[in-house]
Amino acid sequence: MNKKEEILDKIRGRVIVSCQGDPLTNPIGTPENLTLMAKCAVLGGCAGFRANMPYNIEAIKREYPEIPMIGIWKIMTEGCDVYITPTMQAVDKLVELGCEIIAMDGTDRLNADGNKAYTLIAEAKKKYPDVLIMADIADLNDAKLSAEAGADICSTTLSGYTSYTKDKTGICDFELVRQIKEADLGIFIITEGKIWTREDALKAYECGTDSIVIGTAITNPISITKRFVQAVSNK
Repeated sequence: MNKKEEILDKIRGRVIVSCQGDPLTNPIGTPENLTLMAKCAVLGGCAGFRANMPYNIEAIKREYPEIPMIGIWKIMTEGCDVYITPTMQAVDKLVELGCEIIAMDGTDRLNADGNKAYTLIAEAKKKYPDVLIMADIADLNDAKLSAEAGADICSTTLSGYTSYTKDKTGICDFELVRQIKEADLGIFIITEGKIWTREDALKAYECGTDSIVIGTAITNPISITKRFVQAVSNK
């Protein structure tokens, strides 16, 4: 078993926790706090992390060097919807930090350079053949294009967040998980996005996912509080 297969085995059938937060909108979103968040996730039994920005990843990796990290670097460009690890320079930095998995936009949208987002996957695979590359996708077409480009993993992260999946809001896109599984693309499947309950987590596995990433439902106290407040307000 090679190193990439060992990493996939570590996260298969398990829970990955997304330790993210913007300190401008969420008081918990500092490297120190996100590392504490990661510690709580480890104590709870998580199999890996997803984190954004080099300084946050570095802080968590320093504390937990052996736990698989899905690294991303969100870089916003005015007039462009592609922002998840959109450049090779971002990929280079995440590899340098020791991320076992590099996640990037795998959609059929144009990046800031005028190229389709998923084409960066092939470039990253060529440069870093021993690193797992994950495509954040929104629909089955994205998954197919990313698989053809060489992605090792695809994640349903962007379902509901693109112009062509605006109708997929509010709930986890279980149907997309089924579609990817049935398409038999030879790619590891991660379900991410709008997993709010234990029932959601189990359903993702019933639909054929290999692993799941949970973020807001575990790590965002503001959103968790709002859900309870809204429920009480609407009683």
